[in-house]
Amino acid sequence: MDYSQYKAIDFVKDESFQEWCMYPEGKQAQFWTSWTRENPHQQAEIRKAKQLIAALGESHADVSDSKIDQLWDAIQAGTRETPVASLPKSRKSILVRWSRIAAMWIGVVTALSLGIYWISNQATTVTFATAYGEVKSIALPDGSRVVINGNSSLSYREKDFNADTRIVNLVGEAFFSVSHTPDHKRFVVQTGEDMDVEVLGTKFTLTSRPMKKQVVLEEGRVKVSDSIYLNPGELVAWDADASGWREEQVQDPGRYGSFKENKLIFRKTPLQEVARVLEDTYGYRITFVNPALAGKHFTGSCAADDIPLLLRSIEKAFGIAVEENDRHIAIGKTH
Repeated sequence: MDYSQYKAIDFVKDESFQEWCMYPEGKQAQFWTSWTRENPHQQAEIRKAKQLIAALGESHADVSDSKIDQLWDAIQAGTRETPVASLPKSRKSILVRWSRIAAMWIGVVTALSLGIYWISNQATTVTFATAYGEVKSIALPDGSRVVINGNSSLSYREKDFNADTRIVNLVGEAFFSVSHTPDHKRFVVQTGEDMDVEVLGTKFTLTSRPMKKQVVLEEGRVKVSDSIYLNPGELVAWDADASGWREEQVQDPGRYGSFKENKLIFRKTPLQEVARVLEDTYGYRITFVNPALAGKHFTGSCAADDIPLLLRSIEKAFGIAVEENDRHIAIGKTH
């Protein structure tokens, strides 16, 4: 699809653009973020289109193209200057002239009022994102705190924190310390992958990666995907092989969120899982020269920003060579 010559109204009618506006971190995010960066000449039209979608409201997907056209025409007409013809200087002509001028200003004022209304009612989305290996701590409007692990993002709409349910969206991994409100507002973390977590006041680590879906609870109580209730010290993870959730007790739930303290802690962890952390959080590509090594269990810890130390620890623990070259790590490499 060639969007280079699109006007604002064309963007509004495009389903993928609509989805991006509604879900800035959804499946359309990568395409539109990249496209807008590569087409700076379309920034003004993109901005107008977003404002029009906001004006149509959250149900804009159900509005017909003709209705969109009518609204757009009304906006354009309201901001278009009306020329005043040169008239004879009679009492009647002066009244006609002032009537036309008044009509023009009424249109302008109406358009400005609409714009102010849209801006004041627009659902402003706040987004925080981290690069590979970066950890970021943020405070939410209700006082809750979130520590976002590397290669992750958290977003929320400001208006949701004034509603009955506080909603945030997570892609990646984060530790949550959720504040309980006097009016008992619900707090929901959405991942967009059939794994939502609902809490009242609690501490937990949530992982939503392409190859791993997991929640580990430290304090309080949470409900996962509308059916699974966790108590402190419990873990639930999606088992792709069994196509279901797997629950287990863990002795040290805090270690799963150790990144918030700049630590990496592994306790009898399969090397395959260590490799996943290095790939998802730090952007490495991992190869097991001997596939049998992937199932070996590793115990160790290091600073979260000292990956060379982690690799040396793996070498010593298994008596193997681990080599890193240009973001590629070969485990068990022979010399």
